[in-house]
Amino acid sequence: MSIALPHLSTPRLLLKPLQKEQAETLSVLANDPDIANNTAAIPSPYTLETAHVFIDGQAENYRSGHSLGLGIHLRETGELIGVISLRLSAAHRSGHLGYWVAAHCRSQGYAAEAAAQIMAFGFSELALQRVGSQCFARNKGSARVMEKIGLAYEGCMKGAFLKNGVQEDMLLYGLVRADWKEHG
Repeated sequence: MSIALPHLSTPRLLLKPLQKEQAETLSVLANDPDIANNTAAIPSPYTLETAHVFIDGQAENYRSGHSLGLGIHLRETGELIGVISLRLSAAHRSGHLGYWVAAHCRSQGYAAEAAAQIMAFGFSELALQRVGSQCFARNKGSARVMEKIGLAYEGCMKGAFLKNGVQEDMLLYGLVRADWKEHG
């Protein structure tokens, strides 16, 4: 694996490393209550310090093989509109897909476009055997993204995650390399 974070592109997006000067924008976007409510690990409030720590850690996380995290930017304007990541497991040759998109950019296909690109990078460049993801059962938008990019529904873990005092059901999705090659 290369030690430098990759720059990936799609017809409408640039997926590239976040820069220190984007910390304030990242903090503002990630403070949307729907983002913290619909993700497992994003804190609320999402402070400027949290944004700096996140940005500063991405290169080392990639070098060490723990994760690949990139900002989602509009190709036309360069505007940061979200974050996409693969949490990596070298031992299992797998990646766990995570993403969020700013409120003003939802329902435009950006999450699926970014997710398909980082998944392809995971299979082709990182030699992953499997890419999987999960979402709260109530998060229909995220489930649609996973289905749209070819992840197969693998089941529901009832009451698997405690979120804001509520035991949430988690929907599981995944795709193995052979099926990606076949349909990708």
